Amino acid sequence: MSLISQLLLRRFRCFESFQYEPGPGLNFIVGPNAQGKTSILEAACVLLRLRSPRTTTIGEMVRFGEPAFALEGLVTGREGETRLSLTVTPPTRALKLDGVSQGNSSDYLSKARIVWFGSEDLSLVHGSAEGRRKLLDSAGLQIAGTYGRDLKNYDRALRSRNLLLREGKPRREIEAYDIPLAEAGEAILSARKALVEALAPLASDSCRMISGETLDLTYLPGSPVPMREALESSRHEEIRLRQTRVGPQRDDVSIHLNGIPAGSFASEGQRRTVALALKLALATLLTLENGTPPLLLLDDIFGELDPSRRAALLAGMPCGSQALLSTADLSGITPPEGSRVHRLEGGILRIIEG
Repeated sequence: MSLISQLLLRRFRCFESFQYEPGPGLNFIVGPNAQGKTSILEAACVLLRLRSPRTTTIGEMVRFGEPAFALEGLVTGREGETRLSLTVTPPTRALKLDGVSQGNSSDYLSKARIVWFGSEDLSLVHGSAEGRRKLLDSAGLQIAGTYGRDLKNYDRALRSRNLLLREGKPRREIEAYDIPLAEAGEAILSARKALVEALAPLASDSCRMISGETLDLTYLPGSPVPMREALESSRHEEIRLRQTRVGPQRDDVSIHLNGIPAGSFASEGQRRTVALALKLALATLLTLENGTPPLLLLDDIFGELDPSRRAALLAGMPCGSQALLSTADLSGITPPEGSRVHRLEGGILRIIEG
């Protein structure tokens, strides 16, 4: 499994220096607001996946007044135990595996898989399609294959092609990017279709487990016909609007709850249920594809959930997964046997159970 047994933070967010040692099962971090609970989960995400779910601006994560931050963790995966180290001095970063500097991130990123859930993920249900595409990207990038390479190739060709369209360049210059755009685009479209088909029954099972409701997912491709054909048919619209109008950048996933569009009609509790079901489905898919469960980072998962849904959610956590969960309090929540509970207040982490 992707299991973290030690996490060290230095000059990260509100922490000057902080150490956390979670157990192998469910780990609850409890405490008042604005104590740094979410930042601990964010640190684990940044350390393991080199990106934050909360910001794209790396400087925001550096403690105020400091020039850099450092994260370190002891991770157990399929290949055994590894010490990961990340030092960020904006805009540069330095990576180490067991003390050995890494020239690129591929080996580093192969050591762990994670699934993040935060309140911002409610937008998966009612927000723009971009969030739902990112969910599919999170799956594709953490499964062995060429998804990451295809995504980079497509983004590179799309940016260049759109620049030429905006500048009103001759058609022959624009068409030079049609073949690389179509090749990478077809690969992404095919991969995302397969991902939605794999996630749909898993998400349906998770939603039924949490609330007894019916959840349906359908992939809506940004190119309903082969990319070369779609590019040809959209030529006049592209010239008029000066941007590429077909392709994976226009993909979406329709989400229906009990037969109706969840984004328009679901309550806050139902939206949280659906978002959690999607993330649990992602965790199950990563387990099936990689042979080991990912680390679950679950920030404030209980809000807007009634007691029965909270209990069902905890009972339905993927078997064998390690999870770090933050919450303001555990009122009405019974941590499953074997859980570890810490209280964070005033920068001090104190174990109270487990």
